[in-house]
Amino acid sequence: MKLRLPARALLRAFFALTMLAASTVHAADDFKIDSDTFEGLRARSLGPGVMSGRITCIDGVSGDRNTLWIGSAGGGVWVSKDAGVTFKPVFDKYAMSVGAIRVSTKDPKVVWVGSGETWARNSVGVGDGVYKTIDGGDSWTKMGLEHSERIARIVIHPVHTDTVLVAATGPLFGSGGERGVYRTRDGGKTWERVLFSNDDSGAADICMDPQNPDVMYASLWQVRRQAWTFNSGGPGSGLYKSTDGGTTWRKLSQGLPDGPLGRIAVAVSPARANRVYAAVEAKTTAFYMSDDAGEHWTRMNDANANVTWRPFYFANIVPDPKNFDRVYKGGLNLSVSDDAGKTFSGGGGGGGASYHSDIHGLWVDPKNPEYLVLGTDGGVYVSYNRGTTWRAVLNLPVGQFYHVTYDQQWPYNVYGGLQDNGTWKAP
Repeated sequence: MKLRLPARALLRAFFALTMLAASTVHAADDFKIDSDTFEGLRARSLGPGVMSGRITCIDGVSGDRNTLWIGSAGGGVWVSKDAGVTFKPVFDKYAMSVGAIRVSTKDPKVVWVGSGETWARNSVGVGDGVYKTIDGGDSWTKMGLEHSERIARIVIHPVHTDTVLVAATGPLFGSGGERGVYRTRDGGKTWERVLFSNDDSGAADICMDPQNPDVMYASLWQVRRQAWTFNSGGPGSGLYKSTDGGTTWRKLSQGLPDGPLGRIAVAVSPARANRVYAAVEAKTTAFYMSDDAGEHWTRMNDANANVTWRPFYFANIVPDPKNFDRVYKGGLNLSVSDDAGKTFSGGGGGGGASYHSDIHGLWVDPKNPEYLVLGTDGGVYVSYNRGTTWRAVLNLPVGQFYHVTYDQQWPYNVYGGLQDNGTWKAP
């Protein structure tokens, strides 16, 4: 007759033996518990392998629809060479929480990664600085900013590729750390902080004029996350412009809301350099447009912005590379405007219809604006017709489990609850 013990009984027996082994240490000086004691124990993957997970950032190579770089909230960095049919993990030895990815437009084998998710939910991950690869992800070098905790965005000079600027959000649960906009001119060997307001404010976004890389825009964000509450906004927040490559900055305010501001997303249209868009969190959150390179702003739309856009959580704007009046905005679903932000409509389906909800990443091919790659809380989606239809890419195992447990059946079942991806059960 076979003796069948339930899982809980097996665990009790295991820990009883462990305690017995530990007590032996006091009885025999020649017996020590070290890594070799439990060397035979091995973890194995249980799955599931049919769902994806939370994507934080995306970048690609202009004109090359096959190469995609994906950053996740808890699964590191992945690269695909076949438009998402297969993916390879290239960051498993480093920080698993990723906030930003930037591929050099001059040399696509040069890629910068900023660790630490910047979408400031209460279960947000932590990073340990910025990394660089010069061989397409085969090897990585940490390039500093170890105390930034979260990187929101990276920009690389299109010609002088050793010049890189990083928007460091910094710690969410406390003051200090490395926060603000940092610049390197020697490929990451040394850094200087070029934009900063106070120890409670970090950088939320940065963008570079694609026609004149000396012109750039950046936003600072005063934010504090606690276990029981969250505060977004304060005197340290603001939108800034530089015309000398980031050496000096000037605060922009003409036409923007009065009073304390929160998180600000900003983007320059590749099709018209003077056209700049911004999503500004304020007492009344709204979408703004400037047609004179940020000197004056016009409020274009504030319908349901506080509800569907959740500005502290969905601060990402992507202008169309060919049409300066077309702009995408992430939110619970993907929104798109063809009239410079006056009106927005859904970019394809959403909320489970054509793609998973909660949009944090979007890449539009600069040479083919019909080709979109979307990053959601449920994985990656690809469109070849400017968002009319989407193909789900469900082969990225980056799900975030909030809790796991098991039952008393024989054989027993394992259960897991995921971030925005339901509860899964497996034998």
